[in-house]
Amino acid sequence: MDPKELLKLLDLTQKPARLPDASLPTSVVDETQADTRAPKSPTALEVDEWGLRRGRDLVAESERIARTGADAFAAADFFAAAFEPSPKLMRSCTVPRRHQFLSQLLDTPDYRSLHADTQLDDTAAAIAAGHFAEQFATLAKEDAGEHNRALAPAGMEAGGDLAGEMSALRAVGQAVTEARKEVDELLAAVSALGLGPGEPGRNDPQVIAALYARVRNDPGLRQICELAGRFRRVARSQQRQKVRHGLDEVVGVEPGGDVGRLLPAELVRLAVPEWELDSLRRIVEHEALCREYHAVEPIGKGPFVVVCDESGSMEGTRAHTAKALALALAWVARHQRRWCGLVAYSGGSGERLLALPPGRWDEAALCDWLAAFIGKGSDLDLPLAELPRMYEQIGAPPGVTDLVMVTDAQCRIPLELQNHFLNWRKAARVRAVALVIDSPSGDLAAVCDEVHHVPALEPAGDAVGRVLSL
Repeated sequence: MDPKELLKLLDLTQKPARLPDASLPTSVVDETQADTRAPKSPTALEVDEWGLRRGRDLVAESERIARTGADAFAAADFFAAAFEPSPKLMRSCTVPRRHQFLSQLLDTPDYRSLHADTQLDDTAAAIAAGHFAEQFATLAKEDAGEHNRALAPAGMEAGGDLAGEMSALRAVGQAVTEARKEVDELLAAVSALGLGPGEPGRNDPQVIAALYARVRNDPGLRQICELAGRFRRVARSQQRQKVRHGLDEVVGVEPGGDVGRLLPAELVRLAVPEWELDSLRRIVEHEALCREYHAVEPIGKGPFVVVCDESGSMEGTRAHTAKALALALAWVARHQRRWCGLVAYSGGSGERLLALPPGRWDEAALCDWLAAFIGKGSDLDLPLAELPRMYEQIGAPPGVTDLVMVTDAQCRIPLELQNHFLNWRKAARVRAVALVIDSPSGDLAAVCDEVHHVPALEPAGDAVGRVLSL
């Protein structure tokens, strides 16, 4: 083909543009001067109208941000850095020091790790924004000191020199470290109470923030939520390792369209060009020969009941650990779509019952159950005589029931009560497992399927792992 014809087919017959005449004056635009002439943005990051409104709301709602003296634009910047999936810097800002602070922040690997947990999470982003604002306010106070003013040459913005960059980097590191601690506490509390992304509970930021504030201000609740996270990680591992009964027996041949169950003869037909289309038609019309399997079909499991001993000897760490284990078991029940009931009991001194259906929980009632403690007791600190009545009162649905009892008491159970409890277990189809902390089990072995003696409730313990694998 002639080169001219090829150029014509490619529509490349146009003449090149005329080179500029050297005699004509040329003007070169200085980008630095152009940026200087351009109006500066009040925010250091690209923030839309919703982000600006969120900044105004944070100034009005957050005491931490209000104490720093940050305005709505600064609050919007700090919130956007934590909330937006891809925060972008503006070319310039009316506050160069804030622009420098956020530029340093976005480049740190610790920030990127934090940002993975705060992006699109209103509550976590607000917490991180508060820490960013605090450290930036501290940095601004340092810039206002005599030492920094003496180092800055005349006409230079504060923080423009190397010392200013280092001080901004230190402030960024401190902000990310403090924000990481509090965001981790938030995630632990939210997960323990069944809230947040990926959970069937509510995702309302105001509800989450209110519950987190309650957990943060209650040392007992905070410890329970932290321990529940450790138990929950063990529960995930134990649940993944469970063996499930699958398709294990071929009983015949049936017509179908499942490619994974096709007979070898059908697969061979697919490899022959003359039979390929006919084989595909038979698969689509479910006429191909497939293996027929037989398997044990899963049946719905019944409720999960956790009984925690709240006698005086359980007060403190033992009670917190037992409630953390109860939270982890409630998480297991929820992910198995099972109803769960929590029972706190202390002899004849009282009881507290809480029903947790497999859908949405009452998080406020759950916090009340976790925070309360009876602290009394008697000879028998497990409700063996009262459980049949509690089982009906709490509204447990019928089905095969897993009952877990946690106590530190040496139980003495009269023979008549043993027989009564065993009869109820048989009628209600209850499988009972007991964890006895640093004490002999007494007569519990006669009324339970399993009794485990443990010096303490440790997530790594075999007995706790057995319970979390139910």
